[in-house]
Amino acid sequence: MSISNSIVYDCIVVGAGLAGLVAARNLHRSGHKVLVIEARDRIGGRMYGQYLPSGQWIDKGGQWVGPTQDRFLTLLDEYGVRRFPSPAEGQKVLIFDGKRYEFNGFFQGFPEGEPPSVSLEEWGDAMDAWQRFETLAKKLPSGHLRRDRQNQKLDSQTFTQWIEENTKTAFGRWYFSYMSRAVGYLGPAEPSQVSLLHVLWGNNCAPQSEHPEAELLHGGAGQIPEKIAAELGKRICLGEPVLRIVHAQTGVEVETPKSRFNAQFAIVAMPPHLAGRIIYDPPMPPLRGQLTQRVPMGCCAKILVSYNCPFWRAKGLAGIGLGNCRWIELCADSSDPETEVGVIATFVVGDRYRDWRPMSNGDRRAAVLGDLAIYFGDEALSPSTYDEVDWPGEPWTGGGYAAFMPPGVWTSFGEALTAPVGRIHWAGTEMADRWAGFFDGAVRTGEAAATAIMNLL
Repeated sequence: MSISNSIVYDCIVVGAGLAGLVAARNLHRSGHKVLVIEARDRIGGRMYGQYLPSGQWIDKGGQWVGPTQDRFLTLLDEYGVRRFPSPAEGQKVLIFDGKRYEFNGFFQGFPEGEPPSVSLEEWGDAMDAWQRFETLAKKLPSGHLRRDRQNQKLDSQTFTQWIEENTKTAFGRWYFSYMSRAVGYLGPAEPSQVSLLHVLWGNNCAPQSEHPEAELLHGGAGQIPEKIAAELGKRICLGEPVLRIVHAQTGVEVETPKSRFNAQFAIVAMPPHLAGRIIYDPPMPPLRGQLTQRVPMGCCAKILVSYNCPFWRAKGLAGIGLGNCRWIELCADSSDPETEVGVIATFVVGDRYRDWRPMSNGDRRAAVLGDLAIYFGDEALSPSTYDEVDWPGEPWTGGGYAAFMPPGVWTSFGEALTAPVGRIHWAGTEMADRWAGFFDGAVRTGEAAATAIMNLL
């Protein structure tokens, strides 16, 4: 039986990820009575890290920041979190159809610098298609997408359809498919799963041309939730999944398996599909209920592999690899220059994850290390530590990096994504219209939700 709490809060925040913590902190700083309720036994959500025995940190969730992510950068500066350039000195490695290419240019969804030495036909095919993609994306207005004839046409297509119509070579098709599986605002998603409209919108609101992976954080991103939570003290309840929210003109009641809490307002700060699991009384409007059934999380496991030293640098390599290997399409040097430890962050995503996850622990590890050896040499086969984070297996997240929109969802149900329902407001990186899928998007929506509530109190 649940226990009723006699305190009436100004606002209850459901979810202690970055967006929820920022919203609660801002409300608390303004003198409002706030409570954060979190299902997990820890805070941070997808902002989660740990220190290895070597003293090197690893981020099991997100880790990067870019120069135009101003709200997250402001947060880092406020808490004195130091940054350093993502290691990139040396040759990047591209593996395509078993052939190896080393190059100096930038190659994460936006072409600049020296390209890999694939054939002129292959590179030209990818770049010509890229120009058409950029031209199409620039036709979209800023902000969240609205229902109109042009958007409905784009939203009716998968990204795969566009790729097939706009590329001629296997490399060109892989280039855009890789983007779909590697870029943060896309889930990641297989191109057959995601709306063309969503890909175009994401390219505008979180462009790779603005280098969102430009820097890493000394000590990792996982240190930040505790810094924010220190301001909130005992105003965070852990291990209490919210089962039900009763909302009326006079306030809200939030029920967990242990307790009932009352407040004037609530902010639900979690991915749409998790927000949809809560029972609402009265029920959500039909469009909101339909939306939360249709916005899946990306299918992604993150793997952190550490070595006694970043051995790839002695070979003149940057520790950045991409390609159509069996398991690993993207890996990146995540070593802190203040330690002597080498760390590679990598991912198994989409259909690759589907085939990789059922394997035994030993076979999964061997598969990942085998691909890393293709990129960087046999030294990759003998790590100091190996850590897997199975984000689809995390019940209070359900996937990574973020959620994405399949065909038809934006123009049929997108208007319900951020619209408050009575005294219930929404936050989380998926709700952002700038840097959606990134930490910056989470901060923006947490700040916006707190401001909206403060204006109503």
